[in-house]
Amino acid sequence: MFLSVHGDPGQASQVLSRALAKAVDPGMRGKVAAALAERLSGLAPNGWHPVLDADLTVLLGEAAVDPQKLARVVARTLLLKTPDFDGSVEALEAIGRDPLWRGFLSRCLNLDAAMEARLNAVRAALVATDGTEGEGRAALLEALAVNGFAAEYLDAGPEGLTGRLAWLFRTPGLDEEVSGELARRAVEQPKREGELAAGLECLTPSDDAVSVAVRDQYEASPYPRWVAPPAPEARSLISCVKALPGLDREAFAGRPERVLVAGCGTGFEPIDLARTDPTLSITAMDLSRASLAYGARVAGELGLDRVRFVQGDILALDQIEDRFDVVTSTGVIHHMARPDEGLARLAGVLRPGGVVRLGLYSERGRKRVKLAHALIRERGWRATPEDIRAFRAHVLSLPDGAPLAALRESDDFYSLSGCRDLVFHVQEHCYTPPQLDDLLAVAGLRLIGFDAPPEAQSAFRSAFGRADPLDMDLWDRLETQNPTLFAGMYHLWAQRPA
Repeated sequence: MFLSVHGDPGQASQVLSRALAKAVDPGMRGKVAAALAERLSGLAPNGWHPVLDADLTVLLGEAAVDPQKLARVVARTLLLKTPDFDGSVEALEAIGRDPLWRGFLSRCLNLDAAMEARLNAVRAALVATDGTEGEGRAALLEALAVNGFAAEYLDAGPEGLTGRLAWLFRTPGLDEEVSGELARRAVEQPKREGELAAGLECLTPSDDAVSVAVRDQYEASPYPRWVAPPAPEARSLISCVKALPGLDREAFAGRPERVLVAGCGTGFEPIDLARTDPTLSITAMDLSRASLAYGARVAGELGLDRVRFVQGDILALDQIEDRFDVVTSTGVIHHMARPDEGLARLAGVLRPGGVVRLGLYSERGRKRVKLAHALIRERGWRATPEDIRAFRAHVLSLPDGAPLAALRESDDFYSLSGCRDLVFHVQEHCYTPPQLDDLLAVAGLRLIGFDAPPEAQSAFRSAFGRADPLDMDLWDRLETQNPTLFAGMYHLWAQRPA
C-alpha cells in the first residue's frame, strides 16, 4: 500500500489494479479495492482505456468500495467510450449489455452535466423505440429506472406513458408489478419507512413558524437520500475529542458516552458515528419524520441498535431533562430564524465540560448560492419539482465560466431534493470567522477546534506559520484572499465550561 500513498499516482494505480486481479483473501481484497478506488476517484481521464474500464466495473461491485465516490470518473469513462449516441435500437442494446453502464446506472447517482444530457437522450430513445425487444434493452430499462428514482426524476418526460417506460420518469405505483432493484428501492424501502415513521417517538413539540416550514420541506423532500457505504474504520470518539487543540481535558473528563445528533436528517451522521464507535449511545433528532424514518430503516438494515431516532425541535430542547457528553449539529442552526437561540438550546443540553460540533455556512463561500437565490426571486420560482427543473435547465444552459455555472460542480445539484436544499431552502444565515467567535460567546461556549479541509490548513500554515489555528481573525484574513476556501461549511468545536 506504500505506493498508493507515497508513490507515483499512475504507477500506484497499475500496481493496485494487478493486485486486485490476483487478490483472493477477502480482507486483503477489500483493502486493495478501497485503495484503488481512492486513487481512481479523482481521475479525469482524457481518453478511454480498457484497463480503467475493467477496473471501474469490478470496483462498482466491491463491498469495500463506496460506488458513489467513483460516479464522476465512471461517467467520464463511459462518455469517452461512447462519444456518439445515435438513438438506434443497436446503440441502446449495446449500452444495456455493457456491465460498466449497468453498474453506473444502478449504483451511482450521476454528478456530471454531460452525462445528464446523455441519459436524457437515452431515455428519449427508449421511448421512441418502444415495441422493440432485447436483453440489453430490458437491462437498460431497469437500471435507468433505478437511476431516475435515485435522482428523483430530473427529467419529467412525456405524458401518457405506461408500464416500464413510465418508470423512467415516475415512481411505480403500488398496484403495478415491479421486481428487482427497482422494487426494493422504489417500493419496498419507502413502504418500510412509512411504517417506521408512524411509530417514531416525539421528544419535543415543534410550533416555531420557521421550524414548521423547514419540517414541511424535509417531509416532502428527505435529504440526503443516501445508500449505506462500506463500514468505516473503527475510531473512538474520545480520540477525536482529545485531539482538539483547545480542549479543557480536566473539564471534559471521562469518555463520551451519550451523544445527541441535533438535526440528523436522513441519519448519515448518527449511523456513521455508531459504526465507527459502537460504544456510543446516540439520540438522533430531526424535525422531519420522513427523514428520520429513512435513517431508522438504514440503521435497522445494518443491525445498529444504539441509535434512537426521535422527532423534535432544537428550539424546544429546554423542555427535556437529558444531558449529553457530545452534541453535533451539522448544517442546521443556520436555517433557523434565530441561530443564536438554537445554539443556546444546544449548549443547554450539554453536561458541564461537554463539547458541541457545528457546521455553519460561510458568507463568502455561499456567494454563488446567493446569486441563485436572487435569480429564483426574480423568476418567481418556487420549491416545486417543476420550478426546480426550470432552475436546473437554466444553469445547465449557461456557458462555462458563468458565475452560476459553478453550481454544476455541486453534488447536490443532481437530485431534486439536493437542489432544493442547495438553493431553494426556506431560511438561511451565513457567517464570517469572527462572527463564529461571537456566536459561541453569546451561548457561553469556548472555541476548542476548527476542522478546516486539508487545502485550507496548508494555506493557513503557508500564510501564518505556526500561529494559533483557533485565531478566527487570521482565518478571516485568509478567507478574504481565498473566498471559496469554505465553499461547503465551517466545521468547529466548542466546549461548555465545567
